[in-house]
Amino acid sequence: MSRFWSGLRYRLGETPWARSLRIALRAPSAHNQVEHNIWNLYVEVFWAAILSAAAAFNATFAVRLGASNELVGRLSSIPALLAVFLLIPSARFLESHTKRAPWIWGSLFVARLGYGLIAVLPWVIPQAHQATALVWLLIAISIPSTFFGTGFNPLLADVVPERDRARVFANRNIIVGVMVAMLTFLAGKWLELASERNLMAFPGNFQVLYVVGFIGSMMSMIYLLKMRVPESKVIPREPHPRGKQLSLLHWRTQAGAFWAGNRSFVRIILNSLVFGFGDWLVGPLYIIFFVRHLNASDAWIGLNSTLANIGVIVGYALWRRWLTKLDYQRALLISIPLSALYPFLVSFFPHLSAILVWGVFINLVNPGVNLSHFNILLNLCPEERRASYIAAYSAIMNAGAFVGPMIGVALLNVLNIRWVLIIGGSIRLAGALLFYVFKVQMPKVEATR
Repeated sequence: MSRFWSGLRYRLGETPWARSLRIALRAPSAHNQVEHNIWNLYVEVFWAAILSAAAAFNATFAVRLGASNELVGRLSSIPALLAVFLLIPSARFLESHTKRAPWIWGSLFVARLGYGLIAVLPWVIPQAHQATALVWLLIAISIPSTFFGTGFNPLLADVVPERDRARVFANRNIIVGVMVAMLTFLAGKWLELASERNLMAFPGNFQVLYVVGFIGSMMSMIYLLKMRVPESKVIPREPHPRGKQLSLLHWRTQAGAFWAGNRSFVRIILNSLVFGFGDWLVGPLYIIFFVRHLNASDAWIGLNSTLANIGVIVGYALWRRWLTKLDYQRALLISIPLSALYPFLVSFFPHLSAILVWGVFINLVNPGVNLSHFNILLNLCPEERRASYIAAYSAIMNAGAFVGPMIGVALLNVLNIRWVLIIGGSIRLAGALLFYVFKVQMPKVEATR
């Protein structure tokens, strides 16, 4: 192995790219817990990306099965509504346990088992009800997925030190991007050729896709279970004084105290809610627009996802490097207005070839938003209450994600779909500008090493 790396260094030199590749592929030291965990986070996300590639066709599968616009809207809105009610109780439950990893991994296993059920759904459900059954099964999968998400982000912060987070998060997203870029292109080709050449008629071609995704997700579970997760601190909670639990004055006092002590956290919630709402408004409309209005094929959908993920790969590689020179807040202010442009571009230039370009562009920009915003959010959360803070943030975001698609679908009944895209883009741009008006102050931290 040392001879291999010597040859690689001779050919490429000790460039940052070569050094990153050498570190990423090096087996972890048995005595270095951080290195061991980072290695397993890289390998598990490699396998998990296979399921992500299959899941990229969820809405397409529903539309091909005959799902109505309203049903496609529910696929986005109802999981968000469920998350509103599940996130904070999930966080409180996890914060009451010192050993949280088994609960987190268990919920992920249940969610991924649901994708195995999708593969057999056309065999057990009458054809007339398959679209409805698929949407409700995906909604059911969102319940354990929400529980998993509540615990996984704080767990990442526990197992990856602050100095490594931007690097590790970027590398994980690059791995996902590479895998999903390749696999969605191949999946789109498979779906189209299998049907055209009678290799496997619809919906059998989609069933094969979900079987492969399910197998990849189970391989991912193996590496998650290998992680060494430290025990968490359990914070005793004071019981509510009798009679005050439902008191409006009590909750107003609590809210006022929270605002006074967490002003930046409240600001990031409000800014992010407006910014995200524009995206949630039009989120389910893209696939409707592409398939029903522009007649996009399965192969085009796969190619669109592939090119978008190439943008993600390059974007994370670039922004990870730029974050060594920019702090998180400056990176956010540079990237976030650009990330609001996609709905405008799709609406103003509604051509499938042009949309491929817009997808690459926006995914070059979005990693800058994701890396800076997520690290700012983590640093605004008290370490011992991180799960609850992130759950509260996510619950509010999911409330917006529930309402947004319903409004978008309702507007679709009275307006041209391109005007709805412009409305969503305008709201998103307004939310981006709020980060300039109501700036989020955070502790000074080292962005990356």
